Amino acid sequence: MLSKFTLLASVASIGALALPALAEDATTTEPEIIIIGSHTPIPMTEVTAAISVIEGPDITDLGNIFAADALRSIPGVSVNRSGPAGSLTQVRLRGSEANHVLVLVDGIEASNPFSGEFSFATLPADGISRIEVLRGEQSALWGSDAIGGVINFITTPTQRGNTFGGFAEYGSFGTVRTGANGQFVSGDTRLFGNLSYGDSTGYDVSATGGDKDGYDNFTIHGGFDTSLGDIANLKTRTRYTRAHSQFDADTDFDGRLNDAPLSLQQSQFDALAQISARTLDGHLNHELKTTYTNTEDLGGTSRSIGFRTQGSYQLAGNWDTGIIAHHLTLLVEGTREIYKNDGGPGAFQNQKQRNTGYALAADYRLVSGNLVLNASARRDTHSLFADADTWRVGGAYAFESLGGRLRASAGQGVKNPGFFELFGFFPAFFTGNPNLKAERSTGYELGWDQQIGPAKLSISGYTSRLKNEIFTDFGTFPATARNRTGTSHRKGIEIEGNWPVNDALRLSGSATFQRTTQNTVREIRRPKFLASAAFHWQPSGQPIGISLGADHNGAMTDTDFGTFSTVTLKAYTLVHGTISYDLGERIQFYVRGDNLLNEKYSDVFGFAGQKRGVYGGIRAQF
Repeated sequence: MLSKFTLLASVASIGALALPALAEDATTTEPEIIIIGSHTPIPMTEVTAAISVIEGPDITDLGNIFAADALRSIPGVSVNRSGPAGSLTQVRLRGSEANHVLVLVDGIEASNPFSGEFSFATLPADGISRIEVLRGEQSALWGSDAIGGVINFITTPTQRGNTFGGFAEYGSFGTVRTGANGQFVSGDTRLFGNLSYGDSTGYDVSATGGDKDGYDNFTIHGGFDTSLGDIANLKTRTRYTRAHSQFDADTDFDGRLNDAPLSLQQSQFDALAQISARTLDGHLNHELKTTYTNTEDLGGTSRSIGFRTQGSYQLAGNWDTGIIAHHLTLLVEGTREIYKNDGGPGAFQNQKQRNTGYALAADYRLVSGNLVLNASARRDTHSLFADADTWRVGGAYAFESLGGRLRASAGQGVKNPGFFELFGFFPAFFTGNPNLKAERSTGYELGWDQQIGPAKLSISGYTSRLKNEIFTDFGTFPATARNRTGTSHRKGIEIEGNWPVNDALRLSGSATFQRTTQNTVREIRRPKFLASAAFHWQPSGQPIGISLGADHNGAMTDTDFGTFSTVTLKAYTLVHGTISYDLGERIQFYVRGDNLLNEKYSDVFGFAGQKRGVYGGIRAQF
């Protein structure tokens, strides 16, 4: 299976280099704008690090109902799910830890303040219009967590005008999904919203023949944009999600899952308010932003709560001499976090902690013809952690005669310890370590972006070193968190291609070769090889459309906690897709499927992966 899929990925990724001569040349278009490539949105041609974009229609067409599933198509991204859809899901970038990935939802830092990690299990793909993935160390731009990179989920609708729509779906595992969306536009004012609900009876994740482990999820998000006179704009965004998932656990501590009626309830509320203003000559732009995040996890009698409030002021200046364009951004940011842990009246783990932090950052970019240079620096101070200074530099040059662009960058990333690592306490299992140091990574990257007709191909090579890696030391009782004394090394090659063959057919693919080690020992849940391929077929003027994707996860190691030995999880390929039929211009019927080859697989040792699923539904947009 591996050799066949390697060939498939090679055809999808590298074929774009050999075959586009058969297609017509692409017409000239405006450069694609990237939100997270700098402190301000910039053209993709001015981003000096590896970046990938997923558009909302592709997510829908490939049948991805959770955002994490869509990320499998991005090079350097590995997804680990502990059982069925809706259960604990972790995303790693370039071999980093799951909590080394900064997640933004509409510009809001959305990680759980308590755990320091974003809960991908609570993020359905419904209503996501675009995903941007910026890889590599990015703390000089975005602060803590951005060691592996930054993922930005955007929910602002791409279409203009007044719209209303919805969908309903039913299928395998007793899955029911429904949702609605709407948008009202009047002049410079826009109000939009999206809500979705999903419920599934699931299956027995322990594979012991016990009760089924399902989930339900309710999510609503929306926004309001309006102008404040001729030079200012107001932007607001909100999101609320409530998710309930059932799971099995090792209740007798023998290292094997036991069938148990356990469940976890999670809720999160995010909000953003932002005012942007510009001078009449356009040289200076001001941005005042505040965000709020509240998370709550309830499992049995244990409850954890996290609050995060951020406020920032940003000043961006732009000067163009006609030969050289200068862009300078200055940022001042403040953050306040509160962590609460409650195990019931009189429980030993009951406590409340606070952390306040401030940041000063600067980002400079020079554009002169085909040359782009950038440099960023940031200083973070915290009440619970040591101060941190981070930097990033990069450059790119477009060789027009070759249709290619060479880029190189280097930077640092930091990850502050989470509340649980610092102060977590369970008398029979774990105690925190308040003396932990922040993890720090330094990385280097070299890449080439090639355009041949309508086809695009990108190749990136990287190497990174991580110091002070935080791990759980099970050699003491109770277990505790510590910093490793050695250095973790990460290196890899990423390939990504996209080829619109003609008006009806488009191919895309990616491949990743990576290696992550700690003191020469391979790190768990980091496959050496990842690949993805997809095709979209929609004949012009025809009602039928077909999209098919295949995501390959290579063999990887994990820990058997029954013997505390290292085991190997076999490679697998998940095939998924959708067949749709348009009934007029506004109504569409579809059938989608996941794990169509019915692969038997596991992302985490002991947790059975989800089998083949088939679902049917209807969508309408007015």
